[in-house]
Amino acid sequence: MPRKVLLTQILACLLAAWIIGPCPAHGAVLETRGLVVSDATGTMPDEVLQGLAEDAQHMLDRVLAFWNPDSGVDPGAQRFGKIRVVFDAPHRRAYSCVFYWGRVGGERVRFVRVFGFQGGVQMLAHKLTSAVFPQQDKLIRNMMGILAETQLGNPQTFPRCGFDSDEWVAALQELQTFAPLATLGAEHESWGMRDEGNGRLVVFDRATQHRSYAEAGSFGSYLFRRYGIDKVKQFNWLAQGKERPAREVFGASLEELEAGWLEELAAGRRQREAKVLLLRRLLKEDPVLACRAAQRLAQSAQAGAANSN
Repeated sequence: MPRKVLLTQILACLLAAWIIGPCPAHGAVLETRGLVVSDATGTMPDEVLQGLAEDAQHMLDRVLAFWNPDSGVDPGAQRFGKIRVVFDAPHRRAYSCVFYWGRVGGERVRFVRVFGFQGGVQMLAHKLTSAVFPQQDKLIRNMMGILAETQLGNPQTFPRCGFDSDEWVAALQELQTFAPLATLGAEHESWGMRDEGNGRLVVFDRATQHRSYAEAGSFGSYLFRRYGIDKVKQFNWLAQGKERPAREVFGASLEELEAGWLEELAAGRRQREAKVLLLRRLLKEDPVLACRAAQRLAQSAQAGAANSN
């Protein structure tokens, strides 16, 4: 191979690694109806990647059907190309997923990077929703994403971590660490995070991150139950050009909606008593590790229930 061609290929590989991680092995890129799926580890057997690609396409189909059960939702391929799903190793031994914008051949495209895939991916419904409904406001983006994950995805997924977002919020209230929704800004900083570009999000305050995501998930579920899915989608669409147009969509301000949400949580407090007390203890012991501790407890309870059957 001529030296110039080889150098060109090496540079292309380095550029791809900057955008989506290490270059996939030969043949480790697959296309489905709506996705371009690749292996960032470079070690995945073809049949494993094939199975993951099929699962990811199935999840995309379910996400689209959830957001519009009558006729589906436009996944945006005509405007942005297919969504690129990149499977990678767990990040710091944790399973997660991130949506971000990258560039391929000079074109702006959507990436969903999955960290950890053995034994069930986490946050895929969440981040595919973010890719289908691009939204600058982090509160609205996560409200919708966590709602989809709750309805369709893995119950072990952050921020639920094996429990329910309502239970986490009730525990936060009892510990007096709940933060009003108005403090959750459109950007990453108020969520305890920092964006370093190309899907690299740094968490500098994990307790704030978990609290913020749990509140967004619980509030999004409340809006879904109270007002329906069409209103949630309308809120997202109108927010593209307006700052959180709550009154225009729901007939109430964000503060009034928050009051209704918290009132509903208080009314159902007795039914979730035991789990709230458990989560309150975990948060009090170590808010940074509370999610992982909850995941372990939920997994143990699930295994025990399976063994008893």
